[in-house]
Amino acid sequence: MDPNSSGLDKKLTFLKQTADLMPSVVVVHQLEPFTPIYMSEKGLVQLGIKEEDLLEIGPDYHKQFFNNEDMTNFLDKMKELLAENNPEKTFSFFQQVKFKDRNKWVWHLSAVRIFHQAKDGRPTHTCTTAIPIGQMKHIPNKAERLLAESKFFHSNQEIFNSLGEREKEVLKQVALGKSSGKIAEELFISVETVRTHRKKIKQKLGIKNVYESIKFAYAFDLI
Repeated sequence: MDPNSSGLDKKLTFLKQTADLMPSVVVVHQLEPFTPIYMSEKGLVQLGIKEEDLLEIGPDYHKQFFNNEDMTNFLDKMKELLAENNPEKTFSFFQQVKFKDRNKWVWHLSAVRIFHQAKDGRPTHTCTTAIPIGQMKHIPNKAERLLAESKFFHSNQEIFNSLGEREKEVLKQVALGKSSGKIAEELFISVETVRTHRKKIKQKLGIKNVYESIKFAYAFDLI
């Protein structure tokens, strides 16, 4: 618990008085170690646990109730938030939660902010709000695609970075459906040079068709 426990306790007391009136689930995490110390009643009911269970589960809470396939994106955003150390700042993200009465993951839109800081200004706790988005039928499908794209990005980032700038330009044009002749014309290079670049791109990325070129181009914001 934070050394300035009285200040933290006051915030928690105030939050508990209002959290169950909110449309979202509210969770407060201690950062070291990263573990929940409070969850509003709505969240406890959805997970099928009690407050004492939550505290007992501790750091394993995320492994037990969340799909952690895209934790890299979450952790990158969290590091940025904590480094900036501004309690007014937030970041949002999609996450999948396992409810007690559901066989499938339930997509949520969540937001995080710094909840408490030590006397030296160091952030010690965060507050997260989470709202299920299953009622908006098209959103979970888009979230699934975002998750797949994020996984593709992180697993292929190293080989994509092996491309030179000109190769990235050619990849972009290929993904846009342009022929070697058209690419040569737009980039002011010879058709043979374009073909050489395309061959090297295929070798480096392991792509076999235009669809895979488009997939890389989308994932790495070329188009």
